[in-house]
Parts: sequence; structure tokens; C-alpha cells
Amino acid sequence: MDRLKFVTVVLGSSPRMAWTGPVLAVLLLGLVGGDRVQAGASDVPLTVAGLDGREIPLLAPDRGTTVAVFYSTECPIANALCPALADIAGAFPADRINLVAICVQAQLDEHQIREHARQYGLDTFRLARDHRGVVAELMGATVTPEAFVIDDKGTIRYQGRIDDSYAAPGIKRAVPRSQDLRDAIAAVLEGDQVAELYVEPVGCPMPVPPSPPTYTEHVAPILFANCTECHRPGEIGPFPLLTYEQARIRAGFLADITLDRRMPPWSATPGFGPAFAHDRSLSSEEIETLVAWADADAPHGPGPEPEPPTFSDAEWTYGTPDIILDLPEFEIPAGGYDIYRCFVLPSGLVEDTEVKVVEYQPGNPRVVHHMLGYVDTTGRARQLDEEEDGPGYTCFGGPRVQVASGLAGWAPGVEPEDYGEGIGRRIPKGSDIVVQVHYHPSGKPETDRSRIGLYLARKPLERIVASNMAINRNFYIPAGEPNQEVTAEWVVPEVDLEIVSVTPHMHQIGRDMTMTVDLPDGSTQELIKIARWDFNWQSIYVLEEPMPLPVGSRVKLVAHFDNSAENPWNPNDPPEPMFWGEATTEEMCIGFVGVVKADQDLTRGDPDDLGEIFGRQWEQRAKDAKPDRERIEAIKAELHARRETEPEAPAAADDLRDD
Repeated sequence: MDRLKFVTVVLGSSPRMAWTGPVLAVLLLGLVGGDRVQAGASDVPLTVAGLDGREIPLLAPDRGTTVAVFYSTECPIANALCPALADIAGAFPADRINLVAICVQAQLDEHQIREHARQYGLDTFRLARDHRGVVAELMGATVTPEAFVIDDKGTIRYQGRIDDSYAAPGIKRAVPRSQDLRDAIAAVLEGDQVAELYVEPVGCPMPVPPSPPTYTEHVAPILFANCTECHRPGEIGPFPLLTYEQARIRAGFLADITLDRRMPPWSATPGFGPAFAHDRSLSSEEIETLVAWADADAPHGPGPEPEPPTFSDAEWTYGTPDIILDLPEFEIPAGGYDIYRCFVLPSGLVEDTEVKVVEYQPGNPRVVHHMLGYVDTTGRARQLDEEEDGPGYTCFGGPRVQVASGLAGWAPGVEPEDYGEGIGRRIPKGSDIVVQVHYHPSGKPETDRSRIGLYLARKPLERIVASNMAINRNFYIPAGEPNQEVTAEWVVPEVDLEIVSVTPHMHQIGRDMTMTVDLPDGSTQELIKIARWDFNWQSIYVLEEPMPLPVGSRVKLVAHFDNSAENPWNPNDPPEPMFWGEATTEEMCIGFVGVVKADQDLTRGDPDDLGEIFGRQWEQRAKDAKPDRERIEAIKAELHARRETEPEAPAAADDLRDD
């Protein structure tokens, strides 16, 4: 498969893939027999298609491992080794091992795969399918069964046989002499090296994949549903995808960027946590279709070329908003760095106002990358605006003021946030709306004048959306550190809540972030995982259904940062020590959580007191964090003193490393 070599090189040289582990191992160890990616590589797909349509992650749980086994129900060797797999499933802690059995037969339906798993004891595994063989070929599987052990960095630590029960096809030993897969799992869980990265498996050849997909039957529906909203004239996409020829000449590129999940822009790892509204990610089967189409030289298919979708000419999603606020006209140069600009819009409200939906309207979609809104009741944003020439003020990491609340946002493909009947926001009278706009120069001078529309609640709201966060302001990321871990948590105070949205936030050297919830009953609920952080594609993730968050629940955040010279997104060359801050040369570590009170009903007189409850909690948290702040200030002072006295000395010493 010649294109696999190209995919491996492209993914290995991608700035974001460089953060997922030792990607150079793909180039050094990964090409065996011309085009197979061997153990030691980190070129692992994020997910595989589950039988129920949900994505199954192939990345391992923290400090755990994923065991992925490709199999066929028609292979007698695979069937004979199912009991060994069942034994392995019961031999390790369930919370540290992600077991995935991937069926590679195209003709089997969900019921047939589940019934086979029940009969052969594979029902302890998460069942998936790779009906076009794309995942198997990408990972280098050549027979069934073939096993892979993947660590929590996305690196393949073992590939090959389950054990040595078969000396060759048709030659079965009475008693297996080695337990290769079991030993590899144990080594990874213990933090040890695996004895042999690759042990040649014995099994049945991979099934021949079905006929390749075609543009008219399979590819056009995927592009029209997920890509053409942005990839059409006048929008932010750099090229159109409205015709067969426009897609054909980019077939390999489309396969690569969707396989890497760089496009469509959706950073949340599929299959982790609750379902999100307006999920723009492609399913594993859709990605497999694009890859198989490219590999088959992009056939047109039967029938005429499909007509591309038409897009509404309506200015606003829900009709004309009750209040429309215009941002000032802003000029964007032809080139240079991206621009982050905050514009201050007086709300003009003479009384506290309940808002059901907020909609952002980019004036010039060619250059508007995303917009985020905030409510400022202090007047500080106005001062920042007045202190800087031109409309608005510079604001890279956020609005640079202590805001009263967030006010949703926009990115390509994002629909206005509607949290459901009776849920909305309250904007205080006299407050200012601060809108941060990320501009991306297009190659020629441009102007923009975007707008924001407020749809007022038609009847009194029952519940008000508020925001809190798991946040760490007191961290230290040494210069040169490629994988600094930073943690944070937020404990739910006083009242039962429900989560309606989640928004991870870091700056440019962020590598990944995982958020979970430890519930009072001792269980843990997944919330969101950003396996490959990209500062340029930040989103507010709205849950399809609110998640219960009882009093005492702990929202936990684990993030990693890459402050090495190998990180192409590092704003410092050479790397400098990193601390909390607003600037491009500083970092943040926040997991915002949008919440409502679980049983609140303002129409029956319940208090709107989440702001007061959170305020008391913040005061206490500030006091509790004082020792950490003092520790970080001491580190800063020590680093400054070293620079003054030893200008040539490394900026980050091991004895200053943050525990």
C-alpha cells in the first residue's frame, strides 16, 4: 500500500502528531516489509468504529494500556485462541486495560458479530469493526488474529501473536510455551520495557476488502454533510469541495487530514465522555471510506454528479434577534501573525435581562476564525479599550478582565447554543459585552464587522447557566520539558448541579487535557479528552443531555505541556520557563464547566444564588492557594537571580522542577 508510506511520513511530520509520543520511531522502526507500521510507532488511530455507532478509543486510559486484537469469525486459529483472550481479560485490573476486539469481515452485521462474541467468550472485549480493513492496514496487521498493545501515549508497545499455540497454520502445540501478549501487557502496566516489540503471528490472511467506495455513492454525502459549509466560496475553507473534480485532486490529502482528525475541526476524542451537541467529528467508518476512496484512485461511480447542498440566505438562525450589537469595523493585514482582538460593546440594558440564545455572526468568514463572548460588569474592559489605539484591544489568552460570566461563542460549523426549555442566561443591567475575535490573515488586506444577536427569553427562565472551573494558576513548566503534567480540580459546593457544557483551555504549548468527574458514590464519570490540543481550534462543548453533578463531586483535570525546542508551536526559541499568564509567552490550565442548579425553578421563587455560592468558594480557594503562589514566586525569583548572576546558565534546573 504505497499511500500508507505517505500517510506515515505526513503524520510523523505533523506538528500535532509530534506531541503524541516518539513519532520519529515511525520513520526509524515503523516500515517493515515496505509498508507495515511495526511496534514502537505512535501512528495509532484515535478510534475505531463500535458496533453501536459510537467510537471506541484506541488510546489507553491514563497509566494503562489498550489491547486491540484483529480477528475474523471464519478463521479457525482466531476462534481457537478466543479462550486465551478471555483469560487475559480477567487477569488485569479493568480500570487500567481497554480491551478492543476488531472484526475485519465486511459482510457481518452487528447481530452476527455479537452472537459470535457471546459464543466464543469475546464479550468481555469492546467490539468494533474495520469492514474496509483501513485500520488494520494502517497499524500493519497482516493476519487474524493479531494483537497490539498500546500505551497511554499512543505508542505501540507490542505487536504480534497472542501466544505460541500454533507453530504454523494447521500445526497446534499441545501446550503453549510462551504467553507473549500477556507478558507484554504486564510489562506496560508495570512501567517496564516489553521483551520483544514484535513477534510474528500465525493466523489466517486478512480478508479481501469489499469494492472501493465511489464519489457519487459514498464520498459526496460525507463531504456535503461535514465539509462544504466551510469549503465553499467566501467561507473560511481554503478551497471548495462542491464537485467531484475538486474532491478528486485532493483525495489523498482529504484522507490524511481526516485520518489524523485535523479536519473537520473537532478536538474532543470520540467515544470519551458524554455525547456533545453539534459534534462535527467524522465516524471511523466515514474516515475509512475516504481513505479507501483515495487508495482506489478516487473513482467517480455510477450516475450523474450529485448536486451540492444549498445554504440558507437567512441572516440569523432563529429570525431577527431582539438585540443586535455591532462590532466596530476592523482591518486585517494581508499577512503576519494571527490577531486576537477584544471589542467592548455596551449592552445598553437598563435592567437585568434574561437571554435564551446568543448568536454570533462573522462579518467576513474568510478571516474570522472564531469568536468568544464575555459579560463584564466592572468597566475594566472599557479602560483597556481606551488605553490602546484603534478599535478594541489585544487579548491573546482571554479578555484580560475578571468577567461575570461567559457568553457562548462561534467557530465554523458551531450552532447557537440552546440549552433547552427554561434554561438560559441573565445579563446584568449596564454591563458590557466583550467579544474576543481570532482573525486569520488571508493573504490580502481584509476588513471585518461582525455582529452578535441576543434572543430574549419569551417566558421567565427556570434555571440560569453559570460557570465555574477546575483551574491551576500556580504551575511551573521548566524550559526544555517535553511532557510536564499539571493537575487541577473543582469540588461542587453546597447544592446539586448539572453540567451543560465544558470548555478546556490552554495556550500554545498545551499537549493534551483530560477531564473526569469523581462522584460521591465512588464512581468516576468521563467528561472530555483532548488528546491532541490545538490552540487554534477551541470550542465550547455543549452536552446533548445535562450530566448530574451532586454536591461533593470533584471535577478533575489532568493536562500535559510540551515546552521543548522540538515543539514547533513553542513561542520561545530557545525555550523559556513557563508560568501562568495572559501573554503568548505564558500559559494557562483551565477546564471551564457550564452548570445549572439541578432542581432550580426561578418561577416558583427559588433563589438565583449560584454566583454568591461560587463567590464564597473562590474566596476560600484563594486563601488555600496562597502557599502554592508563594512557592511559584520563589521559583521565579530564583530563576531571575540565576539569570542576573549566571546569564549563560540553563534557565531551568532540575532542583527547581515542579512536583
